[in-house]
Amino acid sequence: MKEKISLLPQQFLNKLREIMPSHYSQVVNSFLSKKTQTFRINHLKTDLRNLRNFLKQEKIKYKELPWPKGSFILKSDLRKLQNSFIYKEGLIYVQNVSSMIPVICLSPHKEEKVLDLCAAPGAKTTQIASLMGKGAQIVAVEKIRVRYYKLLANLKIQGADFVETYLYDGVRIRKKFPESFDKVLLDTPCSCEALFYINNPRSFKYWKEQKVKEMSQKQKRLIQSALYSLKKEGILVYSTCTFSPEENEAVIDWVLNKFKDKIELLPINLPLKNIIPGLLKWRGKKFSSSLTLTQRIIPNEFMEGFFIAKLKKITPF
Repeated sequence: MKEKISLLPQQFLNKLREIMPSHYSQVVNSFLSKKTQTFRINHLKTDLRNLRNFLKQEKIKYKELPWPKGSFILKSDLRKLQNSFIYKEGLIYVQNVSSMIPVICLSPHKEEKVLDLCAAPGAKTTQIASLMGKGAQIVAVEKIRVRYYKLLANLKIQGADFVETYLYDGVRIRKKFPESFDKVLLDTPCSCEALFYINNPRSFKYWKEQKVKEMSQKQKRLIQSALYSLKKEGILVYSTCTFSPEENEAVIDWVLNKFKDKIELLPINLPLKNIIPGLLKWRGKKFSSSLTLTQRIIPNEFMEGFFIAKLKKITPF
């Protein structure tokens, strides 16, 4: 095991031990094997009772999770699921459970107007649509052309092509949609440290501290734009699949300081054991005491590492 782990950048491993010393071994072990596949129901196309029957008919083995409701651990071969009409007709979406949680924290409702700011390939956009129902006011934005067309394809398969889409830079969304949304999801581009996989060196060979710093600057521009696009009393959920505090707590602390009493962090209550609160300091820099309201998901056999923060806009900017 040690030989395999040594393939990862040593600077990253040192940093990881510094970030979460009590969970270091668990996190490092998560890089050794692929996660067990999970999937969720698409309420636009079916209900839980029918989905269970369809899975039985197709002889697809699964374990239904108590939370999030409508999520499953796949016990059969993924290819078997992908060859079924259940998958091809968009009755489900194959998605990691951790990736489902930011949308659950956002808790979008039918009467609200919702923005998914960095939407492709569409896992969370289609999840929002599934929860809100047909005809809901959802706007999805993606900057990269090839990813944008992947988003469109997934929206169509999932029966969510009522979503309003834009091939557009999320940093500029504040000018296009000022004070326009009740809720915004910013599952931001990041260094993807939680997706490192030992048997795929391409997943981590790019990693450098400079990359983390570059991502942090991009994230600050995006979260600022997202907040400007929120209505008064609006809710923003910020998430990443990375461990570096520069992309997580430091971004939230920065935006709290920038907008002072105009925004506030809200608590996130998750019925999970593999979570810890956000850090209050990093390498000599102290963060706001409210950062304990943010959550870090510790990876396990079927959940990826994630960071989630929930912000409320108290007054217009």
